[in-house]
Amino acid sequence: MQTSNKIFFNFFSKTARFFIFLIMALKVELVTPHIGASVTGVDLHSENRAEIIQKIRKNLDRYKVLIFHNQQLSPKSLRQFTSNFGPLFFHHVDDGVEHSVDAPEVLILRKDPNGNTLFGGACWHSDVTFQKPAGYITILHAKKIPPVGGDTLFSSTIAAFENLSFSMQSFLRSLEALHSYAGPANPDIEGLTAVHPVIRRDLITGKEGIYVNEMFTKKIIGMSDIESQILIQFLIRHIIRPEFVFRHRWKVGDVLMWDNRFTQHYPINDFTGYERLMIRCSTLELS
Repeated sequence: MQTSNKIFFNFFSKTARFFIFLIMALKVELVTPHIGASVTGVDLHSENRAEIIQKIRKNLDRYKVLIFHNQQLSPKSLRQFTSNFGPLFFHHVDDGVEHSVDAPEVLILRKDPNGNTLFGGACWHSDVTFQKPAGYITILHAKKIPPVGGDTLFSSTIAAFENLSFSMQSFLRSLEALHSYAGPANPDIEGLTAVHPVIRRDLITGKEGIYVNEMFTKKIIGMSDIESQILIQFLIRHIIRPEFVFRHRWKVGDVLMWDNRFTQHYPINDFTGYERLMIRCSTLELS
């Protein structure tokens, strides 16, 4: 009888500790009312438990940007963690970008002390809207950062949509836009174009967001060039209103992950004389 009780007690104790660990593992704290949450209690380097990945996914669905501090990921471990959230995206070579030798899907983003170019730092954008399937999740890990500067801004396209008039919301739902990678900085890139709805609905939460960005959205389908540019510029400026935005000041070891379908971001190129080194891995939507 004592042996049975001991076995039962040990089983109960281990089970209780397991569930207590799951409850305590993730602590989530909002950073703004509309977008972003800080997550503690998890080591992303070795995290592959389905229940924790599911909790991270649910929080990303809710807050759209998640911040993890004090992480130490290699390119391989970043690729492994990112692969839990969809098909990996292989980015072509660009200025300030190289592929990791150990994990080709991982980008090494470096700005040298004497460099001028910061990858993605030209303007506000969502990643990989110029193709189908489009970009889903981006995960960025800080390895070296300047002592000041180099922050990243994030905006909620859901909050931006919710703060439009009912008439404007209805009008925008009827529109589609052309997205392209080609532009003044990338005139030789061909074939990287896609047409997307101007308004996207999150199938998990039911919320809608504006899917137009300054970097890749070129034209509203069915409008003249003048009409198209007026509407695009209005939406671009509306999305980045201060009340929809938060600013992240990087620390070494930070990992940020965000949902490109319902956020935009802007890395600020406001520093010189220091190296900034990040590693990045992204996923695509399920086609």
